[in-house]
Amino acid sequence: MQEQAERGQVKQIEVLLVEDDPNHAQMVCTVLGRAKGAMAVLRGLISVTPVDRLAAALELLARRQFDAVLLDLQLPDSQGIETLVKLRRASESVPVVVLTRFDDDGLALAAIRRGAQDYAAKDWLDGRLLRRTIRHAIERKRAEGELLRHTREVEAARTQIERQATELKARADQLDRINRELDEFAYIASHDLKEPLRGISGYCDILLESYHDKLDDQGRRRLAMLVDLCNRLETLIGDLLTYCRVGGARPARTGIDLAAVAAEAIDTLRPVIDRRRASVEVADRLPLVTGDATLIGMVLSNLISNSLKFNERPRPRIRIGCLPTDPPTLYVRDDGIGIEAKHHEAIFSIFRRLHGRKKYEGTGAGLTIVRKIVQSHGGRIRVESAPGAGATFYFTLAAPRQRPSAEVPPAAVQPEAKPADEPTLAAPHWVEQVCGMK
Repeated sequence: MQEQAERGQVKQIEVLLVEDDPNHAQMVCTVLGRAKGAMAVLRGLISVTPVDRLAAALELLARRQFDAVLLDLQLPDSQGIETLVKLRRASESVPVVVLTRFDDDGLALAAIRRGAQDYAAKDWLDGRLLRRTIRHAIERKRAEGELLRHTREVEAARTQIERQATELKARADQLDRINRELDEFAYIASHDLKEPLRGISGYCDILLESYHDKLDDQGRRRLAMLVDLCNRLETLIGDLLTYCRVGGARPARTGIDLAAVAAEAIDTLRPVIDRRRASVEVADRLPLVTGDATLIGMVLSNLISNSLKFNERPRPRIRIGCLPTDPPTLYVRDDGIGIEAKHHEAIFSIFRRLHGRKKYEGTGAGLTIVRKIVQSHGGRIRVESAPGAGATFYFTLAAPRQRPSAEVPPAAVQPEAKPADEPTLAAPHWVEQVCGMK
């Protein structure tokens, strides 16, 4: 191994010995190994370079790379802890082992507090102990360097995360501001656009009523068509406003009984259901969910009204149920005209219609609003359907935060009380819109 070290195949530990006493310097060289030449000792892959002044040590450290320094604190050109301070200032990355006398333990401990890795009593030196001390000092210094590097990396990462968090907060604030502005714009646009439409429609009604005898059949038909166009445009504006409201709203997160929401939606649509002589069946047990009762009611009302609208059977049948998944998958199934597979995604696009307006009324915004509501609850919606085979809409919602205790029978579970100021499903401002949506 000694020959391999001399040929440079194995890296030696380069040690700088700073000791002004020749006897102590020779002792260190002796315990570390057999002296070889005036400037080096090679034994056990440790090479020692001795100097007797701090200035000489600093000069060597500026020109060469050493793995460790054995330092006597009492030198002709420097005394005490200041010797260590000056050496570490010149080469902070090199581990230092302080050489002391037996009665200098206090000075040695002070040196360790100022950055020395270890100390050894030079009055009595053991070769194996000193080599182990040097190697341990090197490993501890390397570990300190790794820890410092990791600490700096963590600090840099923390600074970057804080900067990104600040940027994200700024963007979130900006998005909130934009959403508020869009919401205000939607209200203003809805009001400002609907008023002229109502005026146009009103004047057309006046013309049809007051000048009925002065208009020919073609004039009356054109005025009636103009009234119909105004009504359709007003409905479009209303649906677009609903879409904007749903998109910018943050749904309430409360535990709700889906069975109660479904029952209320069915009661709201009861006139349409009875007129179509339809049956709407609800599964015996619908789950508790977490969300906004009003918005979920809009989803069910929308899907039920679509099942009634796109159904040519004399007695349409609709079923509302739930699949035992986690989170639960709700569905609304009908026996209507069905949807071709190529249109399963297109039907969720706003104002997208698959049929003529004369055959099926509506604006084509209903399913878009439904998907927006489901997504705002962290869920997804899809459809399974084929022409003539009906359609089944599946959607998920957030799971309840707390489930009923196993000891409580299902019939005893009561829906969570609704706050007095929470809007109800029967709110007329959206029921009229839902009944006419796709």
